[in-house]
Amino acid sequence: MRKLIFSLLIIMIFFSYTNVYANCVDTFGIGSKATAMGGAYSAYANDPFAAYYNPAGLTQIESMSVAIGSAFMDPNLKAKGYKVKKDNSTIMGPKDFRDESDVLAVPHLGFAMPINSKIAFGIAAYAPFGLHLKWDDTNDPTTNPAAYNSYESWYTRFVVNPTIAYKFSDKFSFGFGVAIGRSESGTYKNSYDLYQSGITGAIEGDLTDEVNYSWNVGVMYKPVETVTIGLTYRSRADAEFEGDLELKNLSQNEKNTLNSVLASNGLTDAFENNDFKSKIELGDVDHPSQVQFGLRYAPNDRLSIEGDFVWTNWSNVEQQTVIIKDPYIQALLGTDREIYPRNWESTRQIKVGIEYLLNDMFTFRCGYYYDPSPIPDSTFDIVWSDADKKSYSVGLGVNLGSWTIDGSFQYIKTEMDREVGGESVNLNHSYGEDSTVYATAEGKIYGYSMTASYKF
Repeated sequence: MRKLIFSLLIIMIFFSYTNVYANCVDTFGIGSKATAMGGAYSAYANDPFAAYYNPAGLTQIESMSVAIGSAFMDPNLKAKGYKVKKDNSTIMGPKDFRDESDVLAVPHLGFAMPINSKIAFGIAAYAPFGLHLKWDDTNDPTTNPAAYNSYESWYTRFVVNPTIAYKFSDKFSFGFGVAIGRSESGTYKNSYDLYQSGITGAIEGDLTDEVNYSWNVGVMYKPVETVTIGLTYRSRADAEFEGDLELKNLSQNEKNTLNSVLASNGLTDAFENNDFKSKIELGDVDHPSQVQFGLRYAPNDRLSIEGDFVWTNWSNVEQQTVIIKDPYIQALLGTDREIYPRNWESTRQIKVGIEYLLNDMFTFRCGYYYDPSPIPDSTFDIVWSDADKKSYSVGLGVNLGSWTIDGSFQYIKTEMDREVGGESVNLNHSYGEDSTVYATAEGKIYGYSMTASYKF
Protein backbone atom coordinates (compact mmCIF):
# COMPACT_ATOMS: atom_id res chain seq x y z
CA MET A 1 0.00 0.00 0.00
CA ARG A 2 2.78 2.43 0.92
CA LYS A 3 4.62 1.71 -2.33
CA LEU A 4 1.45 2.40 -4.31
CA ILE A 5 0.79 5.72 -2.56
CA PHE A 6 4.40 6.79 -3.00
CA SER A 7 4.35 5.91 -6.71
CA LEU A 8 1.14 7.86 -7.26
CA LEU A 9 2.61 10.90 -5.52
CA ILE A 10 5.72 10.85 -7.70
CA ILE A 11 3.54 10.70 -10.82
CA MET A 12 1.47 13.66 -9.57
CA ILE A 13 4.59 15.70 -8.89
CA PHE A 14 6.11 15.23 -12.33
CA PHE A 15 2.91 15.79 -14.30
CA SER A 16 1.48 18.72 -12.33
CA TYR A 17 4.27 21.19 -13.12
CA THR A 18 3.79 22.24 -16.72
CA ASN A 19 2.44 25.79 -16.55
CA VAL A 20 3.19 26.99 -13.05
CA TYR A 21 4.30 30.50 -12.17
CA ALA A 22 5.11 32.33 -9.01
CA ASN A 23 5.31 36.09 -9.06
CA CYS A 24 8.08 38.74 -9.00
CA VAL A 25 11.55 37.42 -8.21
CA ASP A 26 11.05 35.36 -5.06
CA THR A 27 8.72 32.86 -3.48
CA PHE A 28 5.79 34.10 -1.41
CA GLY A 29 5.54 30.85 0.48
CA ILE A 30 5.43 27.09 -0.07
CA GLY A 31 2.66 25.41 1.89
CA SER A 32 -0.10 27.41 3.59
CA LYS A 33 1.23 26.88 7.10
CA ALA A 34 4.63 28.43 6.36
CA THR A 35 3.03 31.11 4.17
CA ALA A 36 0.72 32.26 6.98
CA MET A 37 3.81 32.70 9.16
CA GLY A 38 5.52 34.92 6.61
CA GLY A 39 7.97 32.20 5.60
CA ALA A 40 9.59 32.30 9.06
CA TYR A 41 9.79 28.53 9.15
CA SER A 42 13.37 27.23 8.99
CA ALA A 43 13.42 26.48 12.74
CA TYR A 44 9.91 24.95 12.69
CA ALA A 45 9.62 22.93 9.43
CA ASN A 46 7.59 19.98 10.72
CA ASP A 47 5.62 19.12 7.56
CA PRO A 48 6.58 17.75 4.09
CA PHE A 49 7.64 21.24 2.93
CA ALA A 50 10.60 20.98 5.27
CA ALA A 51 12.19 19.67 2.06
CA TYR A 52 12.48 23.35 1.07
CA TYR A 53 12.60 25.30 4.35
CA ASN A 54 14.92 22.98 6.26
CA PRO A 55 15.31 19.28 5.36
CA ALA A 56 16.59 18.55 8.89
CA GLY A 57 13.04 19.19 10.11
CA LEU A 58 11.84 15.99 8.47
CA THR A 59 13.07 14.05 11.52
CA GLN A 60 10.13 15.57 13.47
CA ILE A 61 7.58 13.72 11.31
CA GLU A 62 6.31 10.64 13.14
CA SER A 63 4.20 8.97 10.41
CA MET A 64 3.84 8.99 6.62
CA SER A 65 2.33 12.31 5.50
CA VAL A 66 1.07 13.67 2.19
CA ALA A 67 0.30 17.35 1.50
CA ILE A 68 -1.18 19.00 -1.58
CA GLY A 69 -2.36 22.53 -2.21
CA SER A 70 -1.98 25.71 -4.21
CA ALA A 71 -1.35 29.40 -3.78
CA PHE A 72 -3.15 31.95 -5.94
CA MET A 73 -1.40 35.28 -6.50
CA ASP A 74 -3.29 38.29 -7.88
CA PRO A 75 -0.90 41.14 -8.80
CA ASN A 76 -2.18 44.70 -9.18
CA LEU A 77 0.58 46.88 -10.66
CA LYS A 78 0.33 50.38 -12.08
CA ALA A 79 2.58 52.73 -14.06
CA LYS A 80 1.72 56.43 -13.87
CA GLY A 81 2.88 59.30 -16.04
CA TYR A 82 4.95 57.06 -18.32
CA LYS A 83 6.63 59.25 -20.94
CA VAL A 84 9.58 59.13 -23.30
CA LYS A 85 11.72 62.17 -24.09
CA LYS A 86 14.25 62.68 -26.85
CA ASP A 87 16.26 65.88 -27.26
CA ASN A 88 14.22 67.45 -24.43
CA SER A 89 10.96 66.84 -26.33
CA THR A 90 8.29 64.36 -25.26
CA ILE A 91 7.77 61.81 -28.05
CA MET A 92 5.44 59.46 -26.16
CA GLY A 93 3.04 59.86 -23.27
CA PRO A 94 2.52 60.72 -20.56
CA LYS A 95 0.30 57.65 -20.11
CA ASP A 96 -1.09 55.67 -17.19
CA PHE A 97 -1.53 51.92 -17.56
CA ARG A 98 -1.78 48.86 -15.36
CA ASP A 99 -1.20 45.15 -15.50
CA GLU A 100 -3.86 42.69 -16.65
CA SER A 101 -2.04 39.64 -15.37
CA ASP A 102 -3.98 36.44 -14.80
CA VAL A 103 -4.37 35.14 -11.27
CA LEU A 104 -1.31 32.94 -10.98
CA ALA A 105 -1.80 29.42 -9.63
CA VAL A 106 1.23 27.94 -7.87
CA PRO A 107 0.62 24.34 -6.76
CA HIS A 108 2.72 22.62 -4.14
CA LEU A 109 2.99 18.92 -3.34
CA GLY A 110 4.84 17.10 -0.60
CA PHE A 111 5.45 13.67 0.89
CA ALA A 112 7.41 12.67 4.00
CA MET A 113 7.90 9.53 6.07
CA PRO A 114 10.21 8.19 8.79
CA ILE A 115 12.44 5.33 7.65
CA ASN A 116 13.36 4.43 11.22
CA SER A 117 13.89 6.28 14.52
CA LYS A 118 16.91 8.15 13.06
CA ILE A 119 16.28 8.59 9.32
CA ALA A 120 13.46 10.35 7.47
CA PHE A 121 12.74 10.85 3.77
CA GLY A 122 10.81 13.60 2.03
CA ILE A 123 10.07 14.91 -1.44
CA ALA A 124 8.34 18.11 -2.51
CA ALA A 125 7.49 19.92 -5.74
CA TYR A 126 7.15 23.68 -5.85
CA ALA A 127 8.07 26.90 -7.69
CA PRO A 128 10.79 28.67 -5.64
CA PHE A 129 10.57 31.93 -7.58
CA GLY A 130 9.48 33.53 -10.84
CA LEU A 131 7.07 36.00 -12.41
CA HIS A 132 4.45 36.31 -15.16
CA LEU A 133 3.19 39.79 -16.02
CA LYS A 134 0.83 41.06 -18.71
CA TRP A 135 0.15 44.74 -19.33
CA ASP A 136 -3.04 46.28 -20.70
CA ASP A 137 -3.51 47.18 -24.35
CA THR A 138 -1.01 44.44 -25.17
CA ASN A 139 1.28 45.71 -27.92
CA ASP A 140 -0.48 48.98 -28.77
CA PRO A 141 2.18 51.64 -28.08
CA THR A 142 -0.29 54.50 -28.52
CA THR A 143 -1.94 53.58 -25.22
CA ASN A 144 0.93 51.56 -23.69
CA PRO A 145 4.26 53.10 -24.73
CA ALA A 146 6.06 50.58 -22.48
CA ALA A 147 5.23 47.89 -25.07
CA TYR A 148 8.57 48.76 -26.69
CA ASN A 149 10.21 47.32 -23.57
CA SER A 150 7.69 44.58 -22.75
CA TYR A 151 3.94 43.96 -22.76
CA GLU A 152 4.18 40.40 -21.41
CA SER A 153 7.04 38.60 -19.68
CA TRP A 154 7.67 35.59 -17.50
CA TYR A 155 10.50 33.82 -15.75
CA THR A 156 10.12 30.84 -13.47
CA ARG A 157 11.78 27.76 -12.07
CA PHE A 158 9.89 24.75 -10.74
CA VAL A 159 11.58 21.83 -9.01
CA VAL A 160 11.21 18.37 -7.56
CA ASN A 161 13.23 18.21 -4.33
CA PRO A 162 13.93 14.74 -2.78
CA THR A 163 15.55 14.98 0.65
CA ILE A 164 16.94 12.77 3.41
CA ALA A 165 17.40 13.67 7.08
CA TYR A 166 19.29 12.11 9.99
CA LYS A 167 18.64 12.63 13.69
CA PHE A 168 21.94 12.55 15.60
CA SER A 169 20.24 13.17 18.95
CA ASP A 170 17.10 14.70 20.42
CA LYS A 171 18.82 18.07 20.10
CA PHE A 172 20.47 17.93 16.68
CA SER A 173 19.33 16.88 13.15
CA PHE A 174 20.84 17.22 9.69
CA GLY A 175 19.20 17.09 6.25
CA PHE A 176 20.27 17.15 2.61
CA GLY A 177 18.37 17.36 -0.69
CA VAL A 178 18.79 17.72 -4.44
CA ALA A 179 16.49 20.04 -6.42
CA ILE A 180 15.87 18.92 -10.01
CA GLY A 181 14.45 21.88 -11.85
CA ARG A 182 13.02 23.11 -15.12
CA SER A 183 12.95 26.81 -16.02
CA GLU A 184 11.06 28.91 -18.57
CA SER A 185 11.46 32.49 -19.70
CA GLY A 186 9.90 34.76 -22.29
CA THR A 187 9.39 38.37 -23.31
CA TYR A 188 6.90 39.82 -25.79
CA LYS A 189 7.48 43.37 -27.00
CA ASN A 190 7.45 45.73 -29.96
CA SER A 191 10.60 46.96 -31.73
CA TYR A 192 10.94 50.72 -31.83
CA ASP A 193 13.52 50.52 -34.63
CA LEU A 194 11.24 48.38 -36.79
CA TYR A 195 8.32 50.67 -36.00
CA GLN A 196 10.28 53.59 -37.44
CA SER A 197 10.42 51.58 -40.69
CA GLY A 198 6.66 50.98 -40.67
CA ILE A 199 6.72 47.47 -39.16
CA THR A 200 4.22 47.22 -36.29
CA GLY A 201 4.44 43.49 -35.53
CA ALA A 202 5.50 42.05 -32.19
CA ILE A 203 8.74 40.30 -31.24
CA GLU A 204 8.07 37.20 -29.15
CA GLY A 205 10.83 35.25 -27.46
CA ASP A 206 10.17 31.94 -25.68
CA LEU A 207 12.98 30.03 -23.96
CA THR A 208 13.33 26.89 -21.86
CA ASP A 209 16.07 25.34 -19.78
CA GLU A 210 15.01 21.71 -19.85
CA VAL A 211 16.79 20.62 -16.66
CA ASN A 212 18.95 22.24 -13.99
CA TYR A 213 20.19 21.15 -10.60
CA SER A 214 20.87 22.60 -7.19
CA TRP A 215 21.15 21.22 -3.68
CA ASN A 216 20.09 22.25 -0.22
CA VAL A 217 21.33 21.37 3.24
CA GLY A 218 19.91 22.15 6.67
CA VAL A 219 20.59 21.72 10.36
CA MET A 220 18.23 22.00 13.31
CA TYR A 221 19.45 22.40 16.87
CA LYS A 222 17.45 22.56 20.09
CA PRO A 223 19.70 23.86 22.90
CA VAL A 224 16.83 23.96 25.41
CA GLU A 225 13.24 22.72 25.34
CA THR A 226 11.75 26.10 24.42
CA VAL A 227 14.26 27.22 21.73
CA THR A 228 15.01 25.80 18.28
CA ILE A 229 17.62 27.07 15.83
CA GLY A 230 17.38 26.33 12.09
CA LEU A 231 19.91 26.99 9.32
CA THR A 232 19.40 26.21 5.63
CA TYR A 233 21.60 26.72 2.58
CA ARG A 234 20.23 26.49 -0.99
CA SER A 235 22.85 26.36 -3.72
CA ARG A 236 23.10 28.23 -7.00
CA ALA A 237 21.65 26.49 -10.07
CA ASP A 238 23.19 26.93 -13.52
CA ALA A 239 20.70 27.53 -16.31
CA GLU A 240 21.17 27.38 -20.09
CA PHE A 241 18.14 28.69 -21.98
CA GLU A 242 17.35 27.98 -25.62
CA GLY A 243 14.24 28.78 -27.63
CA ASP A 244 12.70 30.76 -30.47
CA LEU A 245 12.40 34.40 -31.41
CA GLU A 246 9.56 35.22 -33.79
CA LEU A 247 8.19 38.31 -35.50
CA LYS A 248 4.41 37.98 -35.23
CA ASN A 249 1.19 39.80 -36.10
CA LEU A 250 2.66 41.05 -39.39
CA SER A 251 0.45 42.02 -42.29
CA GLN A 252 1.25 40.55 -45.71
CA ASN A 253 2.51 43.95 -46.85
CA GLU A 254 4.88 44.08 -43.86
CA LYS A 255 6.16 40.59 -44.64
CA ASN A 256 6.75 41.60 -48.25
CA THR A 257 8.58 44.73 -47.07
CA LEU A 258 10.86 42.73 -44.79
CA ASN A 259 11.64 40.20 -47.50
CA SER A 260 12.43 43.06 -49.90
CA VAL A 261 14.83 44.56 -47.36
CA LEU A 262 16.56 41.20 -47.02
CA ALA A 263 16.69 40.69 -50.78
CA SER A 264 18.28 44.12 -51.23
CA ASN A 265 21.06 42.90 -48.95
CA GLY A 266 21.55 39.71 -50.95
CA LEU A 267 19.54 37.54 -48.54
CA THR A 268 16.97 35.78 -50.71
CA ASP A 269 14.57 32.95 -49.89
CA ALA A 270 14.95 33.98 -46.29
CA PHE A 271 11.97 32.33 -44.65
CA GLU A 272 9.74 29.47 -45.64
CA ASN A 273 6.17 30.76 -45.99
CA ASN A 274 7.34 34.14 -44.69
CA ASP A 275 7.79 32.67 -41.19
CA PHE A 276 10.12 35.15 -39.48
CA LYS A 277 11.54 32.90 -36.79
CA SER A 278 14.99 32.24 -35.33
CA LYS A 279 16.65 30.07 -32.72
CA ILE A 280 17.98 32.05 -29.75
CA GLU A 281 19.91 31.47 -26.54
CA LEU A 282 19.86 33.33 -23.24
CA GLY A 283 23.30 33.62 -21.73
CA ASP A 284 24.59 34.35 -18.23
CA VAL A 285 21.48 33.54 -16.21
CA ASP A 286 21.69 31.42 -13.06
CA HIS A 287 19.33 30.94 -10.14
CA PRO A 288 20.80 32.43 -6.94
CA SER A 289 22.02 30.76 -3.77
CA GLN A 290 20.26 31.47 -0.46
CA VAL A 291 20.95 31.23 3.27
CA GLN A 292 18.07 31.16 5.75
CA PHE A 293 18.58 31.32 9.51
CA GLY A 294 15.71 30.98 11.98
CA LEU A 295 15.19 31.17 15.73
CA ARG A 296 11.97 29.77 17.23
CA TYR A 297 10.77 30.31 20.78
CA ALA A 298 7.90 28.19 22.17
CA PRO A 299 7.31 29.12 25.83
CA ASN A 300 4.45 26.61 26.08
CA ASP A 301 2.53 24.07 24.01
CA ARG A 302 0.18 26.70 22.57
CA LEU A 303 2.35 29.62 21.49
CA SER A 304 5.43 29.88 19.29
CA ILE A 305 7.24 32.88 17.78
CA GLU A 306 9.88 32.66 15.07
CA GLY A 307 12.16 35.16 13.39
CA ASP A 308 14.11 34.37 10.21
CA PHE A 309 16.84 36.13 8.26
CA VAL A 310 17.17 35.27 4.55
CA TRP A 311 20.12 36.32 2.37
CA THR A 312 19.76 35.83 -1.39
CA ASN A 313 22.75 36.19 -3.72
CA TRP A 314 21.02 38.10 -6.51
CA SER A 315 24.35 39.78 -7.30
CA ASN A 316 25.17 36.85 -9.61
CA VAL A 317 22.63 38.35 -12.07
CA GLU A 318 24.89 40.85 -13.81
CA GLN A 319 23.28 40.91 -17.26
CA GLN A 320 20.97 39.02 -19.59
CA THR A 321 22.08 38.43 -23.16
CA VAL A 322 19.73 37.27 -25.91
CA ILE A 323 21.86 35.62 -28.64
CA ILE A 324 20.17 35.49 -32.06
CA LYS A 325 21.30 32.53 -34.17
CA ASP A 326 19.67 33.20 -37.57
CA PRO A 327 21.54 35.59 -39.95
CA TYR A 328 18.27 36.83 -41.48
CA ILE A 329 16.80 37.95 -38.16
CA GLN A 330 20.20 39.45 -37.37
CA ALA A 331 19.97 41.48 -40.58
CA LEU A 332 16.43 42.68 -39.80
CA LEU A 333 17.26 43.73 -36.24
CA GLY A 334 20.75 44.98 -37.07
CA THR A 335 22.44 42.89 -34.36
CA ASP A 336 23.18 39.29 -33.35
CA ARG A 337 22.41 39.90 -29.69
CA GLU A 338 20.55 42.10 -27.25
CA ILE A 339 22.36 42.82 -23.97
CA TYR A 340 20.37 43.93 -20.94
CA PRO A 341 22.48 45.06 -17.95
CA ARG A 342 20.99 43.92 -14.64
CA ASN A 343 23.58 44.50 -11.90
CA TRP A 344 21.21 43.13 -9.30
CA GLU A 345 22.06 43.44 -5.63
CA SER A 346 21.96 40.71 -2.99
CA THR A 347 19.02 41.08 -0.60
CA ARG A 348 18.39 40.58 3.11
CA GLN A 349 14.88 39.69 4.22
CA ILE A 350 13.56 39.80 7.78
CA LYS A 351 10.62 37.44 8.49
CA VAL A 352 8.50 37.04 11.63
CA GLY A 353 5.82 34.42 12.28
CA ILE A 354 3.52 33.65 15.22
CA GLU A 355 1.41 30.56 15.84
CA TYR A 356 -1.21 30.09 18.57
CA LEU A 357 -3.02 26.81 19.23
CA LEU A 358 -6.53 27.81 20.36
CA ASN A 359 -7.63 24.23 21.02
CA ASP A 360 -7.17 20.74 19.59
CA MET A 361 -9.01 21.77 16.42
CA PHE A 362 -8.05 25.36 15.55
CA THR A 363 -4.65 27.03 15.15
CA PHE A 364 -4.20 30.72 14.30
CA ARG A 365 -1.12 32.10 12.55
CA CYS A 366 0.16 35.46 11.37
CA GLY A 367 3.33 36.72 9.76
CA TYR A 368 5.25 39.66 8.36
CA TYR A 369 8.32 40.13 6.22
CA TYR A 370 10.18 42.96 4.57
CA ASP A 371 11.40 42.17 1.06
CA PRO A 372 13.85 44.66 -0.51
CA SER A 373 14.10 44.58 -4.29
CA PRO A 374 17.38 43.39 -5.82
CA ILE A 375 16.82 45.62 -8.88
CA PRO A 376 18.61 49.01 -8.90
CA ASP A 377 17.06 52.09 -10.49
CA SER A 378 19.69 52.01 -13.25
CA THR A 379 18.40 48.69 -14.68
CA PHE A 380 14.72 48.78 -13.66
CA ASP A 381 12.31 48.01 -16.52
CA ILE A 382 8.88 46.59 -17.30
CA VAL A 383 10.22 43.05 -17.67
CA TRP A 384 11.32 43.08 -14.01
CA SER A 385 8.97 45.63 -12.44
CA ASP A 386 9.88 44.89 -8.84
CA ALA A 387 10.13 47.18 -5.81
CA ASP A 388 10.72 47.07 -2.05
CA LYS A 389 7.73 45.33 -0.48
CA LYS A 390 6.10 44.64 2.86
CA SER A 391 4.04 41.48 3.32
CA TYR A 392 1.35 40.83 5.94
CA SER A 393 -0.25 37.41 6.34
CA VAL A 394 -2.81 35.57 8.46
CA GLY A 395 -3.86 31.95 8.47
CA LEU A 396 -5.97 29.25 10.06
CA GLY A 397 -5.25 25.55 10.57
CA VAL A 398 -8.08 23.08 11.13
CA ASN A 399 -7.24 19.68 12.63
CA LEU A 400 -9.72 16.98 11.59
CA GLY A 401 -7.83 13.99 12.91
CA SER A 402 -5.92 12.33 10.09
CA TRP A 403 -6.72 15.34 7.88
CA THR A 404 -5.46 18.88 8.40
CA ILE A 405 -6.60 21.88 6.33
CA ASP A 406 -4.45 25.01 6.37
CA GLY A 407 -5.31 28.30 4.72
CA SER A 408 -3.63 31.69 4.46
CA PHE A 409 -4.18 35.20 3.11
CA GLN A 410 -1.41 37.64 2.15
CA TYR A 411 -1.41 41.35 1.46
CA ILE A 412 1.81 42.56 -0.17
CA LYS A 413 2.36 46.26 -0.86
CA THR A 414 5.22 48.26 -2.30
CA GLU A 415 6.82 50.27 0.46
CA MET A 416 6.57 53.44 -1.62
CA ASP A 417 6.06 54.47 -5.24
CA ARG A 418 9.11 53.74 -7.38
CA GLU A 419 10.29 56.78 -9.34
CA VAL A 420 12.04 56.37 -12.70
CA GLY A 421 13.69 59.64 -13.69
CA GLY A 422 15.60 58.82 -16.86
CA GLU A 423 18.35 56.70 -15.24
CA SER A 424 17.21 53.25 -16.43
CA VAL A 425 19.51 52.14 -19.25
CA ASN A 426 17.17 49.29 -20.22
CA LEU A 427 14.09 51.48 -20.56
CA ASN A 428 16.02 54.22 -22.37
CA HIS A 429 17.57 51.69 -24.79
CA SER A 430 14.09 50.55 -25.88
CA TYR A 431 13.53 53.87 -27.70
CA GLY A 432 16.85 54.37 -29.47
CA GLU A 433 19.73 56.71 -28.80
CA ASP A 434 19.40 59.82 -26.63
CA SER A 435 16.03 58.72 -25.21
CA THR A 436 15.02 58.94 -21.56
CA VAL A 437 12.03 57.40 -19.82
CA TYR A 438 10.15 58.83 -16.85
CA ALA A 439 7.46 57.07 -14.81
CA THR A 440 6.12 56.28 -11.36
CA ALA A 441 5.35 52.66 -10.44
CA GLU A 442 3.33 51.18 -7.60
CA GLY A 443 1.77 47.83 -6.86
CA LYS A 444 0.14 45.40 -4.48
CA ILE A 445 -0.44 41.67 -4.51
CA TYR A 446 -3.19 39.61 -2.92
CA GLY A 447 -2.32 36.01 -2.14
CA TYR A 448 -4.56 33.12 -1.17
CA SER A 449 -3.36 29.63 -0.28
CA MET A 450 -4.81 26.33 0.89
CA THR A 451 -3.10 23.06 1.72
CA ALA A 452 -4.66 19.71 2.66
CA SER A 453 -2.49 17.20 4.57
CA TYR A 454 -3.12 13.59 5.49
CA LYS A 455 -1.25 11.52 8.06
CA PHE A 456 -1.38 7.73 7.75
